Amino acid sequence: MADENSHLLATRTVLYPYGCSNSSCGYCNVKIGNKSYMMLAGIDDRNTTLGITPGDYKDLLDRGWRRSGNVLYKPDMKGSCCQEYTIRLEAGKFKPTSKQRKCVNAWSRYIQGLDHKREQVHKYPIPREEKRRRRRAGFNLIEKVHESEYANMKIQCPVEPAHNFEIKLEENTFTAEKYELFKHYQTVIHKDTGVSESGFKRFLCTNPFKPRYSTDSGGRKIGAYHQCYYVDGRLIAMAVLDLLPDCVSGVYFMYHTDMSQWGFGKLSALREIALAIEGGYGYYYMGYYIHSCPKMRYKCEYGPSVILDPEHYDWHPFDDAFRKSLDAQPYLSLTQERKIAAGEVPALSGNEHPSTEEVVETPVLPEDEQPDIEETPSSPEEASPTVFTSDMSGVLRKEDIESSLGDVTIVVGAHIATADELSTWESQDIHDPGSLSHKLAEAVATLGQVVMARSMICLAL
Repeated sequence: MADENSHLLATRTVLYPYGCSNSSCGYCNVKIGNKSYMMLAGIDDRNTTLGITPGDYKDLLDRGWRRSGNVLYKPDMKGSCCQEYTIRLEAGKFKPTSKQRKCVNAWSRYIQGLDHKREQVHKYPIPREEKRRRRRAGFNLIEKVHESEYANMKIQCPVEPAHNFEIKLEENTFTAEKYELFKHYQTVIHKDTGVSESGFKRFLCTNPFKPRYSTDSGGRKIGAYHQCYYVDGRLIAMAVLDLLPDCVSGVYFMYHTDMSQWGFGKLSALREIALAIEGGYGYYYMGYYIHSCPKMRYKCEYGPSVILDPEHYDWHPFDDAFRKSLDAQPYLSLTQERKIAAGEVPALSGNEHPSTEEVVETPVLPEDEQPDIEETPSSPEEASPTVFTSDMSGVLRKEDIESSLGDVTIVVGAHIATADELSTWESQDIHDPGSLSHKLAEAVATLGQVVMARSMICLAL
């Protein structure tokens, strides 16, 4: 039994519920305006119990969750000052705009240098038939993003380019060079005076996944990575990425400001879309879209994208009609509105939520436009609301999950059991916010029954 428990703890999602939390908003700077439900998915390398499988995290993305380091959080969209909509792009359908194409071409010309281009044309001219093929093919995103890389340039032409540009996909480990880039970016772009190594490690170098790094059945890399941009051996930009089953999820991006003129927001987004296409990940997740935040408008430029419905977790086209609707109605569930119009469900009010869970298919950051790095929400002890009193969108109703709470798998130390095996379970009152049954109900309501069936809840750190 001990060996079986050890295997389950090492391979299954194990989360510690923090509860609801209020914090200041990094998008509109309203104090205590951002509300969310949080769970801890890891502490440090010494703790091997907590953690989330990449597949479960992908499913949580499709329920409106995100992560900040090892903290998973689901925004309370109705109760917050800014509504955070999950947005994703089907990478294979992406068509770059003329501005995006020009940005890629300009970067290639900079890396090549004028002398390189002239010598190439003179000594190593491109065959006429190849020129015709390229014109017929048009702008090929995959070819273009790799065109400026040193290895590819040397294959195409023996002449040395003006600069040596390399891309390295590395594990999300800490290095002094990465931290110095982060410190520069935060200080210069965001005027952040509280930058620290510990903060950098906590937000952008921690890995909550079980296993930390792996490959799936298709040979795709899975885990938390840093995509590092090197010019002449110097780290000039870095994307923080989660490579998950069926998607590339952008977490953060930073660059050195002496490279600002090259539009690294566009360059990074295009390269991450290309990574999703080449790797067969399918989708590219750009984090949250916040309609009221002008800094988020750049996400409208990458399409065709879809928006996650906050109540029913299906997807809607992220088109002009949707955005116009958000002008008048910041919180919008198109699926719920259609069901109400069709008489399938009554209009929601108060703490009512859809009682059925729909199973759906399973930060690119522009230059000078990225919001401040998200801080971990404040401790839940500072906030009294719970999932069931805050009118949180898209959660299961307490009444619908009460009878099955005893079946929730819990972890106490190295011991695994179901909740109803606890000696105190019969005395638990789900209506008491301080009770274990209430905390388990919050976890089930926010995670959803599909993910919960594959997960275990840790009762103590």
